[in-house]
Amino acid sequence: MPSVASLRTFLASRGGLVLLLLPWPIVGCGDDGGGAGTDAATETEGTSGSGSGSTGSSAGTTAGGTTAATTDGSSGTTTTSTSTSTSTTGTTGGGTAGACSSVVVTYDLTGTKINIDAIQDFEITVQEPYDDDHNTGPGTMKIRFVDDGGGNPAPGSAQIVEYNLVQNFVTGSPGLATVTTDLDTWSGPDGCGTAVGVYGGDVLTWDDPAQMDPYCRDGTVSCTGAFCGMAGSPPENMPFVFDNDCSEPHPLNPFTFQNGIDSFTSSPVVVAMDNNQTVTVTFTGTAIATEVDPNTPACACP
Repeated sequence: MPSVASLRTFLASRGGLVLLLLPWPIVGCGDDGGGAGTDAATETEGTSGSGSGSTGSSAGTTAGGTTAATTDGSSGTTTTSTSTSTSTTGTTGGGTAGACSSVVVTYDLTGTKINIDAIQDFEITVQEPYDDDHNTGPGTMKIRFVDDGGGNPAPGSAQIVEYNLVQNFVTGSPGLATVTTDLDTWSGPDGCGTAVGVYGGDVLTWDDPAQMDPYCRDGTVSCTGAFCGMAGSPPENMPFVFDNDCSEPHPLNPFTFQNGIDSFTSSPVVVAMDNNQTVTVTFTGTAIATEVDPNTPACACP
């Protein structure tokens, strides 16, 4: 363990505060994990990197986060041409199957960014290699669109029917505070949609409340070092445990599409705000598969 003198020197160099940065929702210190859902962040910070629209993050001595992930969707940075197939069964969810036809597009989330704005800023990017400290992924999202009658997405109602991203990241200052996050996160599958909105031809605007609900987490957040248990981090050897926790929704901002429905981006959305830090997510998606679903539940039909 570092000496008292060395810890004092470290604190003085950081303005007297060591901030332990955790993934959203930030827990501890009386926070219920709700956060300031739909407020858009006006600024994110980080050092530009390269590849797949990624941005690197500066390494620091405060504890923050990076992520590694696996999902049951298609993987990481592959930029493949969109393929089309026809489904013979409806997507899991409520409603009467076969009420109408729809188009379900699967998006690879490479380029999506998680920004932590605090005394020490961090930027985490969905990109390979997924096990790098400030990378995460892969991640996927499935969005259902109205079928124009020819198997192509058309303006009208739209729903997120499934989302997957595994967070597995380690940040901090060894010996002082190192926070390890190991979480599966997901929403759906749900044929009726875990988020519902209207696609206008270039922008998908979400109905109020603009969020994926339920949004679930399963895994742990743990900490090692002399400063564990401070600023919202778990005490050493006493990890926060999330056991299929679906208590907090994931806020969303509108998605703006390019080249039809080939890709989309969003502005930063605040997903957590506490302990003098703000966490935002900026979604980026690239279409990797398209499926015509002739057995769409009635709840998802126009």
